[in-house]
Amino acid sequence: MSRPVSLTIAVVLQWVAGIGALIVGLDLIASAFELSDPDTKASLEQAMVSTGVTDVGASLVVRGIFMAGAVVVGLALLRVILALYLARGRNWARLVIAILALVQLIIGVVYLFQEQIVFGSLAIALEVAVLWMLFNAKSSAFIRERSAS
Repeated sequence: MSRPVSLTIAVVLQWVAGIGALIVGLDLIASAFELSDPDTKASLEQAMVSTGVTDVGASLVVRGIFMAGAVVVGLALLRVILALYLARGRNWARLVIAILALVQLIIGVVYLFQEQIVFGSLAIALEVAVLWMLFNAKSSAFIRERSAS
């Protein structure tokens, strides 16, 4: 049995999500390096103090941005690896992607509550579509056949 089109689309969407997350993660890391410049860090510290934020230093903010970027890059690589295994019909990859999709679905709902209607609606629609593509009858039959062999 050949891989169904819906599952192929789900694989492609994982690649796109992984590449997008990689770009965001690398941008966060680059931002952290830019913010680590002594003059920029001093300006950040001054801005934080002027807005009443005195319990967190600029160095901690820069490290936090760097770590967030590193985590996003790690998740991006994970999505690409999962896409490779999903393309081969591995059920465990489908389950991990489904968990990631559910998390993204929850984040989409949070966006709706933050009045980011367009972004939240798009996130929800995309993740519901991915979940359907992962678990429709043809995709399930393909993965079941691959898991049996």
